[in-house]
Amino acid sequence: MNDKRNNFVCIGALHPDYVLQLKNNYFKNRTNPISHKKHLGGVAYNIASKLAFLNIKTELISLNCKSVNKKWLIKNKIKFTSLTEKIYDRYYTSVLNHKGEMILGLAYMDNYEKILPVSNIKNKINKNIIIDLNLHHRNIKSLITKYHYKNNICVCGTSSHKVYKIKDSLNKINVLILNKQESLNLTNKKSIKEALQNIIEQNKNLIIVITNGRNTVFAYHDNMIYSCKPLKVKIKNENGAGDVMSALFNYYLLKLKKFNEVLAKSVAAGGLQVSGYQSEKKTYLQKIDHMSKNIKVKVSKYNG
Repeated sequence: MNDKRNNFVCIGALHPDYVLQLKNNYFKNRTNPISHKKHLGGVAYNIASKLAFLNIKTELISLNCKSVNKKWLIKNKIKFTSLTEKIYDRYYTSVLNHKGEMILGLAYMDNYEKILPVSNIKNKINKNIIIDLNLHHRNIKSLITKYHYKNNICVCGTSSHKVYKIKDSLNKINVLILNKQESLNLTNKKSIKEALQNIIEQNKNLIIVITNGRNTVFAYHDNMIYSCKPLKVKIKNENGAGDVMSALFNYYLLKLKKFNEVLAKSVAAGGLQVSGYQSEKKTYLQKIDHMSKNIKVKVSKYNG
């Protein structure tokens, strides 16, 4: 923490996100009235967008996108580097109930799985590199191998179906952020605590965070186990909360000395996203500070 590396490079998904929310409190087999929103999304984009919002110098590396999206990235102070010349179709659709709770997500992501010429990406030195798991597993392994010597590498789980892509790279990662199901799939364990211990055994120098929706969040750092429970908030939209939590975790990891504060503030940020809260940077960070004071972080020695 408090590393000199103050620039971020986010590598992974950038695509349209469609949010479909049911208007009624019940679901029919046929026609269901909905509200509809469209915006840019993707794990890497969502994280880059939030870091840029916090005035952190940020680069986003992904598949090529339309000129209107490139203009949006420039407007929001995100440097964009394309992995392809061709613009490939890809998108994500989330279906929410009338309360804003996620029912299911529909991902058309096949074009991310193409083997891309990532070797052409310029070398990065003294950067914080955040990688989601949408790209082909060979590309992800190549990127981690290429950059881990002189950079900090953070991997965000993305999907329980994709965590297999980092099974052989855990010893080269600095930060790993997963949800419960991702941690279980990665380790073939039956509980978060067992999964956490398994990952620690593979790399004791890792910083690990495992979230579990509204339930207790577990983390590991410097031979200590941390846990805390998110605050209860009125749900407006659960979509993207994990990405915001990941962005703020990396932000505070850079800014703060005490890990319990890093965890509490990033968990608070995830809750703030669920509530639909929006404001300018100063007010936003003040709101996180206020909420995080009500999050109690338990700390214990790791006895693995």
